[in-house]
Amino acid sequence: MGFGELGAKGIEGGRALAESLDSRVFDDVEWRRSDEELLHQALGYLVKKKSAAAALHAHGIAADADTLAAWWSKTRTPDPEQQQLLQQAFRDLRRRNIAPYLTRLFNADGGTRIEIHPVNQEAVEARHRRDLRVRWKNIWRWNPIIAAWARQDSLEMEHLWQDLMSEMESDHRSYYYVQHIGIIG
Repeated sequence: MGFGELGAKGIEGGRALAESLDSRVFDDVEWRRSDEELLHQALGYLVKKKSAAAALHAHGIAADADTLAAWWSKTRTPDPEQQQLLQQAFRDLRRRNIAPYLTRLFNADGGTRIEIHPVNQEAVEARHRRDLRVRWKNIWRWNPIIAAWARQDSLEMEHLWQDLMSEMESDHRSYYYVQHIGIIG
């Protein structure tokens, strides 16, 4: 029987961990930005970084420095498809650039704790529900996790997650799918 066939709702743990890292790096806690503000942020980052040309090229954007500067200064506007590609290029480049910092930060002082929220079982019949609780785990070495996240290697993230969960006691398979993972610290 596969995940969710009895009504449980959740996502793969590796994906949840990647989403938590994305949230940590890209989401504003103080306020939500409009699409225009997000594009301006992405363009500002791409204009300032030397490695932006390679990131733009990897996403099929053939824009020179002058075009980027015109988009950033809002004298010209990229079309909607280009805007989406610019956001992707920004996120890819930002992941690669911030990965060494996150690795040092999360490895410091003996690692960083995560909070694992189990799957939502509200739609599961009572007789099929499992007694799952929020769990905490300290991750000592973030190097492979951050590297896989920066590459957006979802398969590797899933393997790493399952390895982490295998270190837990007998109910470790109950946490292969989760509702959410919080990074504490």
